[in-house]
This record gives sequence, structure tokens and C-alpha cells, in this order.
Amino acid sequence: MARISDHFLARPAREVPDEARILAIHGALIDPDLATVSQLVERTGGSLRTIERACARAFGFSPKLLLRRQRFMRSLAQYLLDPSLKWIGAIDGQYHDQAQFVRDFKQFVGMSPRQYAALDKPIIGAVMHARARFAGHAVQALDRPEGGAAR
Repeated sequence: MARISDHFLARPAREVPDEARILAIHGALIDPDLATVSQLVERTGGSLRTIERACARAFGFSPKLLLRRQRFMRSLAQYLLDPSLKWIGAIDGQYHDQAQFVRDFKQFVGMSPRQYAALDKPIIGAVMHARARFAGHAVQALDRPEGGAAR
């Protein structure tokens, strides 16, 4: 095991193309007030096409899908941390309505929020509570690029 670690540690760090832009995009994505791709482009600089290429290269998804994922993750984390809220109380403010949230939920999870809520989740709940205490957020997707919880 030590030889494997030594091998990877001995390799020079590879420069990441467009690292500053990628960090800016990541930092903007965790902002719960960021709602649209145009706001993302404005916040991070460059053209829409530049941001689309950077997102595809660094994250593997379009900016629009990344924004959808973030608002979904905020909603899911809120619900899992406090199921007493029910879904309606956990839905992120960037959703226009409950139907939009349900569509995203079905696409990302493959079942309805009601079906998911009916499942027993003792491990994920405990892990998320512990991670929130330790790292500041229940899920890594909501952390700042440099680590730690966003506001």
C-alpha cells in the first residue's frame, strides 16, 4: 500500500486548465440565491458557451442541470435532516412550485417523494446528521470548493 501511495505522491501535480473559472463556477453553484444560468454566467464571467464547456469538462453536466441538482440536493438534505418539515417545508426556494420539485425528484431518484419518504432510512439520516455536525453541511454537494459549509 505504501508503494502505491508513494507512486502517486511522487507524480508532479497536473495543472488544471481553467482552474480559476471552475472554482468560480463551483463557488457560484452552492449559492442558494443563484437561480438561472444567466446569473451563473454573470457571476463567473465569460460567455454562455465558455461556461457550458467548462461545466461539461469539469463536472460532466450542463450548467442548467447543475443548478437543478443543487436546488434538489438542498431540498433533499433539508428533508432528511428534519423529516418533520414534510416535503412542502423542505422544498428549496428556487423551485417555482411543488410540481417542479416532484418532476426533479422523479428524474434524480427514480421515484416520487412520497415513495421515498415511505422507505426506512436509518443509516443515511445518521450519516447526514453526523456530516452536518462535522463538516457544516449534510451533503458534499453543498460545500464550498475550498471545503466546508456554504452560508
